[in-house]
Amino acid sequence: MSKVLIAPSTDPSPLSELTEYVKELERDKADWLHCDVMDGVFVERKTIDEVVVSLLSTKTQLPLDVHLMVANPQDKVASYAKAGAHSITVHYEAFGGKMQLLNTLHKMRTLGVKVGLSIKPGTDIECILRYLPLVDIFLVMSVEPGKSGQSFIKDSLTKIAFLQKYREENKLDFLIEVDGGINEKNVNMVVGIGADIIVAGSAIYNSDNRAQTISKLRCE
Repeated sequence: MSKVLIAPSTDPSPLSELTEYVKELERDKADWLHCDVMDGVFVERKTIDEVVVSLLSTKTQLPLDVHLMVANPQDKVASYAKAGAHSITVHYEAFGGKMQLLNTLHKMRTLGVKVGLSIKPGTDIECILRYLPLVDIFLVMSVEPGKSGQSFIKDSLTKIAFLQKYREENKLDFLIEVDGGINEKNVNMVVGIGADIIVAGSAIYNSDNRAQTISKLRCE
C-alpha cells in the first residue's frame, strides 16, 4: 500500500494562532495543509479566504490543499490558484449545471493546480461518476461541511469502497481523500478500504502530542 498522506485542516485553529500552528504541523511531518475555505453562504460558517491562503503559502513548504465550500466557486478558483494552492477542490452542489462544473474543472487544469471534486454526505455518488476521469482528487465528506468536531458518518465507508472499486475497474488514478470525524480509532478502517489522503482537524489540533497523532493517522 502507498503511503497515506495526512492533511491537517486549518479549522479549528483560530486565525491568530494559524501561522504558528502550520509551522508546527510542518515540523511534525504533516504531508499537506488542508485549507478549509467557507464563505458563510454555501455553508453557514465563514473562515479563511484567498488572502490568508496567500499568506500561508509564504510561511510553509506544505502543499496547500484548498477546499472551497463556497457559492459560485467558478468565480474564485483563479484567485486561489494565484494565492498558491497546490490543489483546489470544489463542491458538485455549488454548480448550477453540468456545463458550469465541466468548464470549471477544465479551468482548474489550465491554472496548473490539482483538480478536486467533492460531494456532501447526502448527495448520491452516482451523480459524479462522469467527472471522475477529469479529477486528480475526489474528496469524500464524512461529515456535513461547515463545522469542525463532528462524528464520522458511517455511510461514508460505502462511498469510499465504491470509489476504490470504480477506480480500479475503470483504470483511473484519482486519489481518494476523506474529511470529517477521522481519528485514531477509525482511521485504519478508512484507509483499509481505499483512502489515500486523510484530512483531520480536531483530532490533530486538540491532541497533546500532534506529531504522534499524525504518525498514528498515517497508520504507521
